[in-house]
Amino acid sequence: MLGVVGRFATLSQQFDQAMPDERPSPNDYLRFQTDINSAAFVAAYDEAPLWSATFGLMLLENVPLGRNLKVLDVGCGCGFPALELAQRLGPTCTVVGLDPWEAALERARFKAGVWGVKNVEFFQGDAAAIPFASARFDLIVSNLGLNNFRDPDAALAECRRVMKPAGRLALTTNLQGHMAEFYGVFESTLRSLNQNAALDALRQHIRHRATIEGVRALLVRNGLRVTKVRETTSRMQFSDGSALLRHYFIKVGFLDAWRTAVSPPDRERVFSLLEANLNDWAESRHSLILTIPMAYLEGEVSR
Repeated sequence: MLGVVGRFATLSQQFDQAMPDERPSPNDYLRFQTDINSAAFVAAYDEAPLWSATFGLMLLENVPLGRNLKVLDVGCGCGFPALELAQRLGPTCTVVGLDPWEAALERARFKAGVWGVKNVEFFQGDAAAIPFASARFDLIVSNLGLNNFRDPDAALAECRRVMKPAGRLALTTNLQGHMAEFYGVFESTLRSLNQNAALDALRQHIRHRATIEGVRALLVRNGLRVTKVRETTSRMQFSDGSALLRHYFIKVGFLDAWRTAVSPPDRERVFSLLEANLNDWAESRHSLILTIPMAYLEGEVSR
């Protein structure tokens, strides 16, 4: 136990040392110049996938901002929204990004350097074992992190631990009903091929999506009182199913789960028919539009 406490104390000291009390000179922004043809500018310009940006905008519209805050972004990936928050909060505040993905953190550090964001620092670590001392942060944010936590209860318990008594937690998540149009076509495709095992696996995958009630219960179990809930929907439009299934982020973020639902010997046949059915759906409606239910929840320490 003493070893863990000592590790937290050491990392906390490193955190303080990494955040010098820098104040900008008057009107320093007037001297900003950049070369849009430089390799560094181009490499850092595309800062976030459209998927996470959509939810991040919802977070940025609702999250409580102020001066002199210590902020933790849990599951910051390549630096969004940590870098954006650091800039919007300004030099009186410090932002820490935490993620287990070291390659992404290196990218985030690179962007912070190119953009000249001084009040942000990135650490490798797991949400279920946050490497900072208790009662450290005024604000903790997580943009879609809940979707990826291996143990949501452990992660929320750790967020509660490192949050100051008057601190707040703000998170976003997608909800059940996500891409309902796609999943409806997928289910009908599997039924037409008598793929009952795949249909059960797909429905289990669909059910793992969050609900407002489920997230609220998760926060309450871990000592947080929900103070704000916002729901909205966004839409993703594709020309047809062929475009959807070949979109880079769809392949990175979703295809593996869809593919895993179907046994390997049947995948070629199932996905060929699925693509054709999606294309027919899109042709009858002039495009393929997918509905994305979104939620922002905010909590504070229960008293």
